[in-house]
Amino acid sequence: MCGIFGIWHQDGRPVDLVTVQRALTTLRHRGPDDEGYLLVNTRTGQAVSCGGRDTDSRLMLPSAKEFRSETFDLVLGSRRLAIIDVSPAGHQPMVDGASGLVVTHNGEIYNYVELRAELERYGHHFRSNSDTEVLLAAYKKWGSDCLRYLNGMFAFAIWDERRQELFAARDRFGEKPFYYHYDPERAFFIFASEIKALLASGLISRKPNYKTIYRYLAYREIDAGSETVFEGVSALPPAHALKYSRAQGTLRVWRYWDLNPEAEIRLSSDAAYAERFLQLLTDAVHIRLRADVPVGSSLSGGLDSSTIVCLIAKELRGSTQKTFSARFHDPRYDEGKYIRKVIEWANVEGHIVYPDPARLPEEIETLTWHQEQPFFSTSIYAQWCVMRLAKEQGVTVLLDGQGGDETLVGYHLYFGPYFRDLFLRLRWTALMKVLHNYVREHGLAYLPIIAFTFLPQSLRHPIRKHIRPLAIAPELEQAGQSDARLFLPHNFKSALQAALYETLTCTVLPALLRYADRNSMAFSREVRLPFLDHRLVEFLFAIPNDQKLRGTTTKFVLRNAIQGLVPEGIRLRRDKLGFEPPEVGWMRGPLRTWIDEILHSSRFCQRGWLDPKVVERVWRGFLAGRDKLHSLIWRWISLEIWARVFLDNIRNVVFPEGEV
Repeated sequence: MCGIFGIWHQDGRPVDLVTVQRALTTLRHRGPDDEGYLLVNTRTGQAVSCGGRDTDSRLMLPSAKEFRSETFDLVLGSRRLAIIDVSPAGHQPMVDGASGLVVTHNGEIYNYVELRAELERYGHHFRSNSDTEVLLAAYKKWGSDCLRYLNGMFAFAIWDERRQELFAARDRFGEKPFYYHYDPERAFFIFASEIKALLASGLISRKPNYKTIYRYLAYREIDAGSETVFEGVSALPPAHALKYSRAQGTLRVWRYWDLNPEAEIRLSSDAAYAERFLQLLTDAVHIRLRADVPVGSSLSGGLDSSTIVCLIAKELRGSTQKTFSARFHDPRYDEGKYIRKVIEWANVEGHIVYPDPARLPEEIETLTWHQEQPFFSTSIYAQWCVMRLAKEQGVTVLLDGQGGDETLVGYHLYFGPYFRDLFLRLRWTALMKVLHNYVREHGLAYLPIIAFTFLPQSLRHPIRKHIRPLAIAPELEQAGQSDARLFLPHNFKSALQAALYETLTCTVLPALLRYADRNSMAFSREVRLPFLDHRLVEFLFAIPNDQKLRGTTTKFVLRNAIQGLVPEGIRLRRDKLGFEPPEVGWMRGPLRTWIDEILHSSRFCQRGWLDPKVVERVWRGFLAGRDKLHSLIWRWISLEIWARVFLDNIRNVVFPEGEV
């Protein structure tokens, strides 16, 4: 796991090395173990490896400060969190002397052991045990086609001296971030693991992107596609790659992988599906346990995280696994009894944290600085506390159950398209039976969202567009409404399949992965997600829908697969759909005064994004008992804190406290 940074002036202008070091310093939390730079004059071929104050002294590299007066038009930088081969041999940027290829890499290539063996059969010789060297060798052998061979979470950039081009790619689901700015008129390209590094360079202005802000406020959409909340800062979308070459002089971005809606897997029985599922998930866990540092897991008490914990316990066979959980004092939201069941069943060492809402106002600016974009829920703070606990216990890598809900129909919103499929197939008796059972099990609270998602996307968008969101100022609404509607790139076999694709690629998972990456990296921890192994996701996408949702039973194939692996009280749970903190109670209780001060502050009211009168009416309605308004109000709060941190510069965006 690392933080990466790079810049290339194709017109030959020298890169300011002070700027580069300042930008890379903002990523120190992502890689406190090592620091490295490669300085390149692309015209002459001169290339110099150098270091900084955190560079391993055994490498005996010169300091980047010594070269500030020289002319280099391309610079790659890296901050390393040593996970696999923690020796100096894993230093980055990593250079292949024979080919002149250079890589700066963030993430993990989980199948590096198998890839290494294959590349050795082709005659490649390795000097380290790192997955980064395997990645570099794979590119040397297969070029951009190497992406087909990678199983992992990654964002990397490779400088190809011979071709005079920069190649970069991001993993299939976007577990690792890659942000960039491309200016064709000034002929320069700059990229980094986090937006704050781009801002710290001083080459990009901190202007808000009003289209993205509108979508965030109105539709709870963020992290979808290439746009960010900063104008001029793009995200390389998941499963995409790019090339910036001297020969072409332009930036080319393309998708290298996608889920195939035409793929079909038909097996003989429920047991056969369960067996194949468990094989894939077990191997996904196995290769994600590869590390040269302590490995533990997150445990929420739900089906997905409990499955991962129990699979790890089976894999480790006697070695003690540490788990990390958030609990709440409000019994309506506390999962303590389920967490205890798993801890006892799997014989693991459980560690618990109770997130304190009274501390949130003190930590919200630091949390927002790390997140870089607004977020939808205080559940992000609970995850933040879990990652801090893992650091306190000395566990560097955590496996997590994220991705199970998005691949196995774990949200209420999936029932709308499921009901639509039953309706269109004239299975009206089945529809009425399932709807009756759903209401009996979950009540009426989620029926509005189910009714909305029952509609086809072609109707949802116009309806959403013509229902004016609460409190958004006309000027911001005008900017946001100019944005094009979301089109899914395929024709799907069912509404449920389309909904799964949408949540995996656009509306839900991208934001959750950003939260997990920033929260873990804030404490120099690494999160690994077995449910997002692309082999498993492809399998789940291709099997019949009734293996994922049968009647009102979600995650059907998973429940079948883990009989005897997890406690029955966990396996048969039907009351947990997603993770929620006691947000309503927090906002009416310990956070009330703080929220009230923000909503009535001059900066909030003068921002011009929201109508203060409507905001006041909504806030009073929430305090009077309208619980469902909590999510909308939190979006306002998170956006305002983001604006204060990144636009008003309340925190120093370049060197926040504790970062240098």
